[in-house]
Amino acid sequence: MSQEKSKGIYARINPVVFWGSAILCVLLYAPMLYFGTDLQPYVSTVLKAITYRMDWLWLLFTLGCVVFSLWLAFGRFGNVKLGGSDDKPEFSDFSWISMMFTGGVGAGLVYWSMAEPIFYLKWPPYWNEPFSAQAAQYSIAYGIFHWGLSAWAIFVPGAIAFAYMIYVRKRPFFYPSYACRGILGDRVDGWIGRAIDIFVVIGLVGGLGTTLGTVIPMMSAVSADMLGIENTMAVKVGVTLVVAAVFGYSAFAGLNSGIKKLSELNSWLCMGLLAFIMIVGPTLFMLSFYVDNLGVLATHFLRMSLYTDPITKSGFPQDWTVFYWAWWAAWAMYFGLFVARISKGRTIKNVVINMMVVTSIGCSLFFLVFGGYAVDLQLNQGIALDQTLADAGAAGMISQVLHTLPLTKIVIPYFLFVMLIFQATTIDSNAFIISMISCKEVRNDQESPRWTRLFWCVLLAVIGVAIMMVGGLPVVQLSSVATSVPIIFIIIILGLSLLKWLKEDFGGEKKVQVVDYPEED
Repeated sequence: MSQEKSKGIYARINPVVFWGSAILCVLLYAPMLYFGTDLQPYVSTVLKAITYRMDWLWLLFTLGCVVFSLWLAFGRFGNVKLGGSDDKPEFSDFSWISMMFTGGVGAGLVYWSMAEPIFYLKWPPYWNEPFSAQAAQYSIAYGIFHWGLSAWAIFVPGAIAFAYMIYVRKRPFFYPSYACRGILGDRVDGWIGRAIDIFVVIGLVGGLGTTLGTVIPMMSAVSADMLGIENTMAVKVGVTLVVAAVFGYSAFAGLNSGIKKLSELNSWLCMGLLAFIMIVGPTLFMLSFYVDNLGVLATHFLRMSLYTDPITKSGFPQDWTVFYWAWWAAWAMYFGLFVARISKGRTIKNVVINMMVVTSIGCSLFFLVFGGYAVDLQLNQGIALDQTLADAGAAGMISQVLHTLPLTKIVIPYFLFVMLIFQATTIDSNAFIISMISCKEVRNDQESPRWTRLFWCVLLAVIGVAIMMVGGLPVVQLSSVATSVPIIFIIIILGLSLLKWLKEDFGGEKKVQVVDYPEED
């Protein structure tokens, strides 16, 4: 540690934020390791109470983020450069978008793009009959909606506020509380600021817990089927350790040496997997089905954005849309800081459009391929995926889908490798950012200490095991929903702080110019 400090390469940790976050995470997730499945009834009760009573807040908040993001991109501040007049983008467009996409979605996109359409066919929204033509029209439309413009808009206020703070106002602080200074003022220097930072870290861990709680069981189920063994907890722990080793190494290596290269590799691997299934699958059906569902989404976007079903209380919007918006909000601070770190030298419009549009298109392609293929198996090929979903869960169903493909002895190991890289890319980015939040300040030539990145990688792996020991979709959902409630208000404060800064710097100008602030001593 002393050697790191003497070199000046690594930033100093903030002990209050680092240890406070770590202790609270342990207190929150340790009971899961101890009590296991005994907690399931309590988890379901808490999850239902939060989602049903606060559904209106999540829906209005997310729609508000969409409006705010579009205004940022196409309003008078869209051409504001996130950096000084001579700053150029640090990464190529391909590397930048690869890191943004893989860091924002993770392997959970693969899991849900196959599982969601079957859920929606069997339990459709808007009182449609199960497996009807009307249900099919929403089966991937809702998936694209949950992974599309609205979801990515939740990331925008934090990403632009952090990038503006770091590269325009030149304040080298990677903790979220400092970006709230425009509204909260000097109060962020005290306990309020530290509480914000700690809440953000806990929210990040909760969002990651959701991802680990879905992806690791999927990878273990596919691995067990491939090896012809039972999918026991030992297999799940083994898969967790393998994933942890990969993302631990990447986070340890840093941004340019590990995360950037892993993201680029992941992008190429995913494109290869999608192309293969598109070619060997029912290509014309998938394309036609995709376009039809896009039409439904475009027609009913506002209805889907504000759907709460308060009369019949079907639970569909609470179980799905509210859960998703909470999950994305839990990731918002991490992803905002991550995008800020890699977006120096780009304009607000450039960042917002790529965050919302390019990434949404990328997500929709997974539903085109994986979702369209799964729906074809269910509706046209007579394969009862819904029954497998009921008997073996989504992980078992995904394994069944993979076994319908040709060349399974090659495809399934390739699929597992892609998922390994996909998941590692997401978690190493998170561990990297959590460790940055835990530092006092991080200047342009600095990174967080390596030992802090490894610490969070290990803790995240343990938390993933804890969530799997409790088991069931409700605990996975609660991991995001409960930990992200305070994040809503932090995102709102960040958006207001950004507005205040933009008006202070550009409000009196007829033409947007670059403001060169001096570096803070």
